Amino acid sequence: MGFLEAYKSFWKNYVNFTGRSTRSAYWYAILWNAIIISIFYVLMLVFIVFTVATSATNASGDLVFLMTSGSTLFILILLFLYELATFIPMLALSIRRLHDSNKSGWFILLGLIPFVGSIIIIIFMCLPSELSIADDFDF
Repeated sequence: MGFLEAYKSFWKNYVNFTGRSTRSAYWYAILWNAIIISIFYVLMLVFIVFTVATSATNASGDLVFLMTSGSTLFILILLFLYELATFIPMLALSIRRLHDSNKSGWFILLGLIPFVGSIIIIIFMCLPSELSIADDFDF
């Protein structure tokens, strides 16, 4: 599955918790989300640096400060909404990826264990696909 196809599939299977998802589909969706979230953070950083720079050089920088802090707040709200919108699809994709490596979807709850749980989940997501014996036969 290609880079763009994986992201389209990510949104098409918004609440699909059944089935399987390949490693490439999982990691490409993770990469897409990381790029988009990084863009939000870079925009916030630019506005914050601009705010600090203009406040330091202008004595009357109150208006500029309000405008740039409002822009930063707007970007922060957009980031929150994007993360909220991707929470369920990421959960569904992770469960489908666990199914692809012949693990139960309930293994996703291991991520709730501090420190060790996230490492275990990353290892599970890196495991190769395992087909069951029934998948080898045509019925």
